[in-house]
Amino acid sequence: MKGVISHPETSPLQTPDWFAIGLLQPGAAATALRAILARVEGVEEWTFAVRGWAFRIIKERSLFKFDIDLEMGRPFESMNRWIEQMHPKHHRYYKESLAAAENLPDIPFADFAAMPRCNIKQLEKVSSSVRILPEVLKAAKSMPEKAFVEKMNREHSQHLAVKQPVVMAEPDACEDFEEAIEMAIVCEHCVGRAEAIRAISISYKQDWAVEYERRKAEGAA
Repeated sequence: MKGVISHPETSPLQTPDWFAIGLLQPGAAATALRAILARVEGVEEWTFAVRGWAFRIIKERSLFKFDIDLEMGRPFESMNRWIEQMHPKHHRYYKESLAAAENLPDIPFADFAAMPRCNIKQLEKVSSSVRILPEVLKAAKSMPEKAFVEKMNREHSQHLAVKQPVVMAEPDACEDFEEAIEMAIVCEHCVGRAEAIRAISISYKQDWAVEYERRKAEGAA
């Protein structure tokens, strides 16, 4: 097993000595804090990629069956339930990393690990023949999402769009909306907030489509 796991000499996740930093003179403190920030640069992307790769292998080889589903008293029967039970606090985020790794099997790990999540989500929608191009991979790693989307649409005839945030001002409305999102994730197995919001919107449109058309016709009469 030697060499399977790489251990950096200094872990980027090592907890800094905040007390000691607080005692430093301003210039020295600024230098120390800049070094800490430089050390953790890219950690989020790397962690997302590692988790996605690991989950994908676990799913492909059905390795989740080596763990026992304590509620059922038998080995886990699905990857979805394994993630939900083994990682309950972060299961939605973890499912997103798995989905990204599954949807981009032709992207080398080193490139995948260097991309921000927003560009990974966009790259999932890019045609397979385009997303493996060196210039596309370079753009996904280096460009802000908006610029990356514009480049894909302009130079590679893709049809991407930057998602707009859903803005609500009243706390009660936000609470109801968050509860609806959670319901969509649980009941419709949505992966992530964006998919849940889309499911809620589709459900509402389907329920009210006939009434909407009727009222529009009455208003035009």
